[in-house]
Amino acid sequence: MSARSFYIFIIVYTFSLFYLAIELPIGPNEAKVFYTDTKILHFMTHLCLGCFGNSLDFRLPFLLFGLLNIYLFFSMSQNYCKDKSQSYLATTIFALLPGIITASVIVNIAVFVITLVLGFIILHAKKQIVGEGVVMLLLLFVHDASVIFFISLSIYSAFKRDKKLFGIAIILTAISLLYFNGLDIGGKPKGKFLELFGLYVALFSPFVFIYFFYALYRIWLRERKDILWYISFTAFILSIILSLRQQVIMTDFAPYVIVAVVLMLVVYHNTLYVRLPQFQRGYRLGYKIVVGSLVFTSLVILFHKPLFYILEDKTKHFAYPFYKAYWIKSKLDKLGQNCYTAKRTKLQYQLKYYGINECKNEDVPKIHN
Repeated sequence: MSARSFYIFIIVYTFSLFYLAIELPIGPNEAKVFYTDTKILHFMTHLCLGCFGNSLDFRLPFLLFGLLNIYLFFSMSQNYCKDKSQSYLATTIFALLPGIITASVIVNIAVFVITLVLGFIILHAKKQIVGEGVVMLLLLFVHDASVIFFISLSIYSAFKRDKKLFGIAIILTAISLLYFNGLDIGGKPKGKFLELFGLYVALFSPFVFIYFFYALYRIWLRERKDILWYISFTAFILSIILSLRQQVIMTDFAPYVIVAVVLMLVVYHNTLYVRLPQFQRGYRLGYKIVVGSLVFTSLVILFHKPLFYILEDKTKHFAYPFYKAYWIKSKLDKLGQNCYTAKRTKLQYQLKYYGINECKNEDVPKIHN
């Protein structure tokens, strides 16, 4: 991929993210965070409140960190790619992942975790131990499930016989388990394995996830395993193990898994270039299919609104929970009604953001949506 094509893509991509962030109404989880969270997400959602008069009021910090992650990934990818053209390609694929697009636009903790993980990998490559320690401490306080990261580092440093990193990782693992929430492994055992794979498919897009899974497995068997592989593979395996007994919170694991998408390109290029040109045709065709499906999925997410005109049942649309409250508010305005009682708490928070409070009497308007 040429530099010119890459920079054109970044410009179009940035405008597309801003468009999506502005046009997409506040979601159920976003509204709940906006009104109930007391940690970093509360601060970030209120940082620009009242500055724009649209969804950027609570989404701008997440959007800026999402764009920062593109730059950090490009910097990290240069440690794995042979030249800048491969780094441009790897970064483009990373930016187009559905999980990265949604993390950059929708209020969530994952976008900050990705920033810290990418920063740590870059600092580790430069052997800046102090910087690594600072990032690890930030992760400890920012992410309740940072124990996943520390366990990964413990395993990596044990295999690499890095005593300093192993000692720090073990200490932070203990602190995370003892004094922070860590991973929720309580409740009644209930298998969610297939549901987890469905979430990973949504995170990567179907064909990309299949090849990503293959790349992690191939590296495990044949290739050199570095810190990035250990972080991603450990988080992935832990999520699978936990899914056998309970529902897995994707934002706990996804930031540690998705950053390793560059390894997928490394495996592809290693597989491709060891073959003679006449035997590369099948691999190149497979590459076009995988990337083509990724581009299609990304376009569907970025420009999803026309799908509402195609679907007879709007509730089948993946973005319906974001628009439901907005449509109810619009209908209430036409009726001259300023209250509504929702059955679900999250929907009530969404309506509250639009100035619609819960009705205090039984005379609640019936709105069909």
